[in-house]
Amino acid sequence: MQRRNNLLHSSLKVDHTAFDAFKSDFAKVSPPVVRAVAERLLRGDQVTCFTGDERRVRDLLKQVSHVTAHVDGSSGVKVHRRNEIRGLMVEKGLPSFYLTINPTDVYNPIIKLLSGSEFDIDNMTPDDVPNYWTQSILIANNPVITSRFFHLYMTAFV
Repeated sequence: MQRRNNLLHSSLKVDHTAFDAFKSDFAKVSPPVVRAVAERLLRGDQVTCFTGDERRVRDLLKQVSHVTAHVDGSSGVKVHRRNEIRGLMVEKGLPSFYLTINPTDVYNPIIKLLSGSEFDIDNMTPDDVPNYWTQSILIANNPVITSRFFHLYMTAFV
């Protein structure tokens, strides 16, 4: 699905001031030369360009930037989100309240509950708080429990 979004919502961008020169250089390059340079780059050869046309293709690649919009996780979406946050700060002002959440999984009994251990969490006493060492071993042996705990904790918080 992400590959489809990437193909549908991708475009190439060239600086406005260099567009006329780019357009004329692009018209002079033949498709087989572009294919040869692309194959060379796919093999990992970043340096070798033998002919003038291949050098021209490399120079054109330096002038073009790949823009992805509406593709989750892409740099375009990140820039869009950052700009949204900046716009909100201009409109509403800087946030005046910051909150840092740090769920400690080493002492939390929910980890034991998620791992399948059976105990009564409602009637727990301070002596029943998990031991740091045994809880650490439990977490190290099954990190999925920790991610489930974190998801559960954040979902409950939000």
